[in-house]
Amino acid sequence: MEIRKTIEDAAKRVGSQRKLAELLGMPEQTLSNLKNGRPHSYQLHAQIAAAGGMEDEARRILIEGIAGQLDDKIPHEAEAKAGFLAMLKAFPKS
Repeated sequence: MEIRKTIEDAAKRVGSQRKLAELLGMPEQTLSNLKNGRPHSYQLHAQIAAAGGMEDEARRILIEGIAGQLDDKIPHEAEAKAGFLAMLKAFPKS
């Protein structure tokens, strides 16, 4: 899920983007900047999902983020990546 959609869905769940920002301990402008393309880590993306009560999505974001950093050309990383991608099947898509 793109971070824009994650923020919008999480904000709906908690009541507003302002409330979501308060739960995350950050200025609301930071969320607006993220929605408009500001670079971010997969960990922050997952934190936003979790703050909005979207725990399955938060886990999915983390696993996808870790898998995305692994190199298919390095055998042990390729094996680990395959394992992470298999784990994703355990989490329903939002």
